[in-house]
Amino acid sequence: MPTRSERRRRLRAGTDPQRPLLRRRDLLIACAIAAAVGIGILVVVLISGGSGGGDSSDQTVTETFFPPYSPNSPDGLAIVALARSSIEVLPRGEWPSLYDSFTAEYQQRCPKDQFAAAGEAGAQEQGSNLPLLRFVNLEQVSIEGDTAKAVIVGEIQGLQQYKLRSAFRKIDGSWKISPTEGTDGCNAFDRLQS
Repeated sequence: MPTRSERRRRLRAGTDPQRPLLRRRDLLIACAIAAAVGIGILVVVLISGGSGGGDSSDQTVTETFFPPYSPNSPDGLAIVALARSSIEVLPRGEWPSLYDSFTAEYQQRCPKDQFAAAGEAGAQEQGSNLPLLRFVNLEQVSIEGDTAKAVIVGEIQGLQQYKLRSAFRKIDGSWKISPTEGTDGCNAFDRLQS
């Protein structure tokens, strides 16, 4: 064992034999901390859905915020009322009453009996969530003459929000729900990814 004066000399010269052990131990601690932080970041990314559930390609997910629509005209108020009804009639069990709110074009491709059946199927699909369906607001409203487009934001209260691309047409002075481009049959709305 070296004397105290030899240890001091080695320390000043930077040749303390115990110093490399401290460096290795510090390095191991730093690696353990880095690994824990890396695992923590990975868990956060996986929980937040950043991995895509099996798609290993790098994807950047950006979410654009659109402010809720504030109607400032009778046309805007009518469109909000139609959008609200399109969601709220289902939990109230009044789905068939919405049929007259659609354009003749839509009614030609979806007879009333099929419309009623689609509403019943939608209500069954929602199951216990049916009474939780709510209208939230409209976003991205564009009114041009006798046509309008918007995104309807609805929610299953306390669980999730969803968005539907929608279209409207003014016929004989009254706004009607029009089928959204790319839809067919009794489907009038285009559901956006939530």
